[in-house]
Amino acid sequence: MERKFGVFNTIEELNMAAAAQKAEGDIEALEALAAENGIEWDDAADYIDDISPALATPLMAAMGKLDLEEEELKLESQLKDWKDFIVLLCTEDPEMCHGVFRPDRHLADVLAEGLKHASENRIVLPDVLIKKAGLPARTAIGMTGRDELRRIAEEYYLGKGEEA
Repeated sequence: MERKFGVFNTIEELNMAAAAQKAEGDIEALEALAAENGIEWDDAADYIDDISPALATPLMAAMGKLDLEEEELKLESQLKDWKDFIVLLCTEDPEMCHGVFRPDRHLADVLAEGLKHASENRIVLPDVLIKKAGLPARTAIGMTGRDELRRIAEEYYLGKGEEA
């Protein structure tokens, strides 16, 4: 069963809800809010203890959502690497964080587009690699590199090259 992410439309809404719960002294609800949004307990505790001014920075919120999606999808190997690359994109661009956090945007869509691209762009491996790997002759594999994954993620999360 697919989990629904994104009760909040923006990171600001998440932080406003956290502030309201903190003001009411409802620490249990605040802890639940953090967990539901993939915010690490230590970060939530820093907010509760007035060490941090907000429950989540844009990067924390984006990473939290991506981590929850990774868990739901049970990502391994290359797909986990692709998710980690999207985290790297978030560290480079705060707008990417906001795009990732949007409730209508999902990691599964980016991964599916990357897989589609790989399937459509198969390459035949060089004979020397086929022989060394012990693969059948004329083995073709699908490839999606970082530049293409960046393009896919930016189009999807930021609307670059298309309407979001």
